[in-house]
Amino acid sequence: MASLIAKWQKCGKSSCRCSDGLFLHGPYFWLVKYISKKSSHKRRGKYSWRYLGKNPRDVWEKLEILDKRFNEKYNLSLLNAKIQSLKQNRKTNNNFKAVEHILKI
Repeated sequence: MASLIAKWQKCGKSSCRCSDGLFLHGPYFWLVKYISKKSSHKRRGKYSWRYLGKNPRDVWEKLEILDKRFNEKYNLSLLNAKIQSLKQNRKTNNNFKAVEHILKI
């Protein structure tokens, strides 16, 4: 699961308009995802932040590219078909071997 976050920030310069906190810089767009503790990734249980940019058009293009890559990696229609088949087999047969066969465990 991932979230799109817009952040406004102070730059740290004492003479900048953002120093009083009224006019912050931004928005800067970030994609934040949680890496599950069950994952084999070395950063499991942590959050991963990916900077997407400041321009909303560029951010939208990057999100479309990420969505396309996700759909190529995880064929959702095939996964949905497997889930439906699993539900049908669960209704007709409580045999765990049938579930193993469908998911190819």
